[in-house]
Amino acid sequence: MRTIIKNGLIYDGSGKEPYQANIVIENDRISDIIRFDCTMADTVIDAKMCAVTPGFIDSHRHCDIAAIADSTFGDIELAQGITTTLSGNCGLTPFPSVESTRRQLYDFIEPCLGKASESMKLSGFIDYITQLEKAKPYINVGGMIGTGAVKIAVKGFDKTPFTKWQMDRARGYLAEAMQAGAFGVSAGIMYSPECYSSTEEFIELIGEAAKYDAILTCHIRGEGDILVASIEEILKISREADIPLNISHFKATGIQNWHKTISKAIDKIETARVSGQDVSVDFYPYLGGSTTLMALIPPTALADDLYETLSQLSTLSGADRLKKEIYRQHKDWDNMVLAIGWERIIISSVTKDQNKRFLGMNMQDITEKFGYADAVDFLCELLVDEHAKVGIIVMSMAQEDVDIVAQLPYPMVISDSLYGSFDCPHPRLYGSFAKIIRDYVMERKVLSLGNAIHKMTKMPADRFKIADRGTLAVGSYADINIFTPEKLIDNATFTKPKQLCYGMDIVLINGEIVWKDNQRTGKSCASVLRLK
Repeated sequence: MRTIIKNGLIYDGSGKEPYQANIVIENDRISDIIRFDCTMADTVIDAKMCAVTPGFIDSHRHCDIAAIADSTFGDIELAQGITTTLSGNCGLTPFPSVESTRRQLYDFIEPCLGKASESMKLSGFIDYITQLEKAKPYINVGGMIGTGAVKIAVKGFDKTPFTKWQMDRARGYLAEAMQAGAFGVSAGIMYSPECYSSTEEFIELIGEAAKYDAILTCHIRGEGDILVASIEEILKISREADIPLNISHFKATGIQNWHKTISKAIDKIETARVSGQDVSVDFYPYLGGSTTLMALIPPTALADDLYETLSQLSTLSGADRLKKEIYRQHKDWDNMVLAIGWERIIISSVTKDQNKRFLGMNMQDITEKFGYADAVDFLCELLVDEHAKVGIIVMSMAQEDVDIVAQLPYPMVISDSLYGSFDCPHPRLYGSFAKIIRDYVMERKVLSLGNAIHKMTKMPADRFKIADRGTLAVGSYADINIFTPEKLIDNATFTKPKQLCYGMDIVLINGEIVWKDNQRTGKSCASVLRLK
């Protein structure tokens, strides 16, 4: 099959100035880019007055389960031009899993990844890739392996260090994933049980992945008061394990850190880059983050078992202990409650009907409206009732800080989308990439269009070694977006988040038109990707 896209203004993903030309597609790849007119083709697309770009690559979506279990997966993504994504971020993967701790793992990750069916038993990365191939997702999907899931498979939520036998087993899981085509290894040092691991333990574990052509991505230990120390830690891990590093959703959280801490963190990163260390970061274009309500509980108030933690929180003594721990600073853990206050923490997902009345409300208003003596009392009650399956939005950032990160030459655009059972999800799930173009390019001019597209296409493709995607060049796969930049709108807001983007005229994946007139065309031709 031969397709020609003619008369478009081509932004090839390199960040260079756009140019007008015609793109010739033979089957699934670009065979030529020519400036003279040609019409001999099975399909001719007139892209006059439109931008023609590579399909956008979101290297950070928590779509591990959605990609294999949700038949609608792809609609939200294609509406904003995402043709390729990587799952397996922040250490939170549904694999490896073992019988003894599988249900704890799946309950723990549900607010971020969504509900795993009772039949889902993913023993490792190979099982996951096999399920992806069976599901045939509507966009290209590749994966990483999370060290949090590895640790839970090896030793549950236990706080103690790995024994030699456990470390060997954990490294074995990483080796299996790397050999099977994982694009990298992700860590979530902020989350239990990884928060108990020392820097040295991470160096030893990550060293296994360093043997392969992969990358380490990391949700660092803290993004607020201990941001700079956390940057120093992950730089040390990467340097001593000898593995390239990408720092996930780079930001400075907490009101007292706004307008000052981000520059100190950038200095640490740029010093490392100048010294030759292979370091990058990514960011999303919103001032609020999203995570699980469990993330608010200090490590000192967690038990060695998720269900034991919930059991403790169900008692008066457990709630009193949590109050003592949550209302004080911790040396190696960022306290989000003290950093931004209960009024900036919003309930975004629950599983039970009786708790849906709390959706979209902040914790301070809930405490006052429903007569709780303290927000901690509500937190304990909700976590216990929901078996820890609660998602939250935290309004924790300053626009000036996000803009500073966006304008650096090395950050990629991501969404950090969560796929829990959301009635009130973070709008980044629906709108991140269109928001970059509307807000950061067209309206506030923080970025040029060419630079923004580079951060959403070629930069992540190069960083994660996603072969032959992310650029419009002869020989590349024909993943292509066609749209008018002024008309691409992100409709999702914090109050009305479940709204598709509008204005992505045509999207092609592997040479086929899969999105047109704001809906799927019915064609499915995407690929399950592996690192080669």
